Amino acid sequence: MALSQKENAVLAVSRREVKYLLNLSDRLYLINALDRLLIPDAYGGYNGYTVRSVYFDSIINEDYMDKQCHKDEKKRIRLRVYHPDDTKAKFELKRKSFGRELKESIVVTREDAIRILQCNYSVLLNYSHPTARYAYELMTHSLYRPVSLVEYDRRAYTHPDFNTRVTLDNNMRYCGFCHDLFSHRLNFKAAMPKDDTILEIKYDRYLFRQIQQALSNCDLTRKPPSKFGTSREILKSYYN
Repeated sequence: MALSQKENAVLAVSRREVKYLLNLSDRLYLINALDRLLIPDAYGGYNGYTVRSVYFDSIINEDYMDKQCHKDEKKRIRLRVYHPDDTKAKFELKRKSFGRELKESIVVTREDAIRILQCNYSVLLNYSHPTARYAYELMTHSLYRPVSLVEYDRRAYTHPDFNTRVTLDNNMRYCGFCHDLFSHRLNFKAAMPKDDTILEIKYDRYLFRQIQQALSNCDLTRKPPSKFGTSREILKSYYN
């Protein structure tokens, strides 16, 4: 299936990102506050939606090691869908540098996503953008391969001012050895307690004062687990 010129474009978003781990009572409080302050994500509405991603890493686990060493500059490469029956997927390259995040997304066909999962990265050259070329060269040179599959339930809010986006992710689960992005039958392992929620706040330049006030009423002392790092549990005994 061919993509339109609009779909073939790369969406690039650069902004600051902070993360916290919420308990259930703070999650419910924030949902009530954000329902009045921000706009529910157009794709999920008030009921939220499911996010499923397959992460890639180099043959020497370079991206995982950068995370473990807490380097100021890190990257993630993933394929993402929102339902196993999706006809398209998002190929995403995320780069973090000193607290700021640049995320570049390319919409790819289901067929091309399957080829990428099979390490056929040449299909990225079908997408005319420097990001696709960069990803192809990086993944080919460093022998990238799929390493884990992560799924969770997301409730998201946005606002056009300051490029604001707030997400609450819970019920995170993962598969360490199956990377079938489009499968209906996966054997998931729980990645964190169901009462916990990962709160991610992304914004550019300034965070709304009303959101700051709402956050001040929550316990933000706990650090959230990394979706990418948690899903690679098999490496912990080697690198920790």
